[in-house]
Amino acid sequence: MLVSLNWLKDFVDIKMDPKNLATELTLKTAEVEGMIAESSQFENMVVGFVETMIPHPNADKLRIAKVSIGKETLQIVCGGENLKEGMYVAVAKIGAKVKWHGEGELITMERAKIRGEESFGMICAGEEIGIDDPSAGPKDILDLSSLKPEIGMPLADLFGKNDTILEFDNKALTNRPDLWGHYGIAREVAALTDSKFKTLEPKVKIPTSGESVKVEVKNNELCPRYCGLIIKNIKVAASPDWLKKRLKATGHGIHNNIVDVTNYVMNELGQPLHAFDKNYIKGGIVVRTAQKNEKIKALDEKEHDLSVEMLVIADHEKPVAIAGIIGGENSGINENTTEIIIESANFHPGNVRKTSTKLGIRTDSVQRFEKSLDPNLAELAIKRAAELILELCPDAKISGPITDVKNFGEKPLKISLDIKKAQSKIGIEISPKEIKSILESLEFKVAICHSRAGGNSNLFEVEIPSFRSSKDVTIEDDLIEEIARIYGYENIPTILPNLPSKLPLENTERFKKHRTRELFSYALGFDEVYNYSFYGLKELKNCAVNEDGHIKLLNYLSEDQTHLRTTLIPNLLKNFQLNAKYFDSVKLYEIGRTYKEIGQFMPLEEKNIGGGILVKGKSDTPFYEAKGATEAFFKKFNITTKQTKGIENTPYAHPVKSLSFLGNNGKTLAKAFILHPEISKNHDLEKYSIAMFEINFSKALEMGNEEKSYKQIPKFPPIEIDISVLIDKEIEVEKIKNAIMESEKTLITSTELFDIYEGPNIEKAKKAIAYKVTLQAQTRTLTDEDMTQAQQKIFKALEALGGTIRGK
Repeated sequence: MLVSLNWLKDFVDIKMDPKNLATELTLKTAEVEGMIAESSQFENMVVGFVETMIPHPNADKLRIAKVSIGKETLQIVCGGENLKEGMYVAVAKIGAKVKWHGEGELITMERAKIRGEESFGMICAGEEIGIDDPSAGPKDILDLSSLKPEIGMPLADLFGKNDTILEFDNKALTNRPDLWGHYGIAREVAALTDSKFKTLEPKVKIPTSGESVKVEVKNNELCPRYCGLIIKNIKVAASPDWLKKRLKATGHGIHNNIVDVTNYVMNELGQPLHAFDKNYIKGGIVVRTAQKNEKIKALDEKEHDLSVEMLVIADHEKPVAIAGIIGGENSGINENTTEIIIESANFHPGNVRKTSTKLGIRTDSVQRFEKSLDPNLAELAIKRAAELILELCPDAKISGPITDVKNFGEKPLKISLDIKKAQSKIGIEISPKEIKSILESLEFKVAICHSRAGGNSNLFEVEIPSFRSSKDVTIEDDLIEEIARIYGYENIPTILPNLPSKLPLENTERFKKHRTRELFSYALGFDEVYNYSFYGLKELKNCAVNEDGHIKLLNYLSEDQTHLRTTLIPNLLKNFQLNAKYFDSVKLYEIGRTYKEIGQFMPLEEKNIGGGILVKGKSDTPFYEAKGATEAFFKKFNITTKQTKGIENTPYAHPVKSLSFLGNNGKTLAKAFILHPEISKNHDLEKYSIAMFEINFSKALEMGNEEKSYKQIPKFPPIEIDISVLIDKEIEVEKIKNAIMESEKTLITSTELFDIYEGPNIEKAKKAIAYKVTLQAQTRTLTDEDMTQAQQKIFKALEALGGTIRGK
């Protein structure tokens, strides 16, 4: 929002330097993003007087002028058709910035040669320096002769361009509806600078009888107040220069005197207004919600489809405006307008914002109404508009009293303020007298609270002005904030709070999540992916997952984001699909949340780890890697699990080639499996070997870690022997391992699988497996005989499984 310093001076005397004022407002009120000095636009531009003029020797349409600018005379080449001797002109000297023919970017004037003749500046047209010159021809320069200015006078002084414009960050004003006009900003400046605020009191006389607007408000909640006033004998014309100047300075366009007045009052008070041509209003004003399939062609020259929740201003035949947003083309002010209805109303902020968003219309009016304006502002604004219109149209006449339909609480808000509490929260003992002075400077009414006998000097009763209670100041803490900011945050001493020093509570889940990432990303070589917490029916179908137990989104963004996920696998398979185009081998994992419908108010939300290995061609390696990654996770966190063959409720897993990892309580903590062939086919991955795993991270964390106890390092050396056995493919590795361990419990301390072979030179139904077996005793050194006996026991156990010992 742009704010004129000269305009602010109508309501408060400002002696502070503009830069310091901007800093003070930023620190205590709202951020001032920038500052624009109007005079900077006319730097190095002065009034010139054309002394002599001769034709250019090398160009028929150019002339060489000798122009006096006071202390010196410049030679300037110019092509202006109306240029003549004895003419006062606008001269841009070397270093000035102008727009060539009023178009494009600013260019900096430099000494130049034009067709062989030197030129030391530019004689400017109005459009080239941002000055309106409606009487000028397309090739005319700006004629200042009628002003009889002093030669050499800076153009900024001539045109009164002495204003400073403050640019506020709109986001910083969101919770301050009172600051969306110069009047509110001036009130704030008065408080900050300890100056007197000049209240606005329109001197217009409103008749007590006569013709008034017929107004029917059908939805009081969406329109708490509606004021209407008829003014006759209007003459629509151009606005005076002073009004144009202020509107232009604050970034507003110029239309005509009536429309410009409504914009002027909006910028002055922050209250949007609208003017209707009375001749187009049939039977009076009706404030209602739109009817089904109703449309309106607005002032933006677009036709808008209205929905039944949108509030409109209508007459008894048609909508004539979208409430708080934009007027209708069918009732706008035109050059033939002689009678008008001025509207000053208050609309529900939420409804205005929703309607604006749905229709895609963003106006200055919307920006203000959506902030919760003070309903009391409507009356002041309509009187101010009437005052200005009568000033600009001397023959105009107010036809009757203001129609005022209101339905809002006019009882002022009162808040009790505990002085001791305020001092404690601010961190400094501000005296009650100063607190009272600060609040009163902001137009709060302060009295000692008399709710207790004799009153309590440490408890104030504060009456909040209506322009601050509509949204901003509603509780005691808001008052404390007002005191602190006006007192000055920079005046509050910086003191470290007296708090006990202690370490924060450890976030176990977050700590272990970081350790999990280290395991999978660093140690195991997986790449981590992040996916949305949604998938669609197509993804469910491709993974053969039932829709039951899912939570469906009401306002989903796309067809592949319709359901909250109950598993990470569908999205991981889509990741594999994409990566398989570029890589023959991929290892991915994700740590994310899943959501299951359990018939309660909130779903069951758990954190899971999903991952997989993809390898081009047929191979069992991915399964062993998936199984190993799962085992590594449990080993990392000392969680004891039991492996069982097969898994339940996992339709995307191979029915046979799968494992479940059970906790001490018998519940499934993880799964490792080969991807079901049909699921691979559904994802165009049938040419790849894919194994995946799922770990319930939340449940795993709930499991108690396996207690570690001290174990003495054996004093006696171990013996390692290698065992190779040819055995049926159907015999599981775990079963073979258990048979070895059980064959000699007293001496065998560990077994390690180091080779599996299937292929040429052995039977098709067989596989060759090799183990490294470690033998060790706690009380003695083992002999060759001990080794031989243990070896024989192992051979016997493996042969009992149908195996043949190789190299026996």
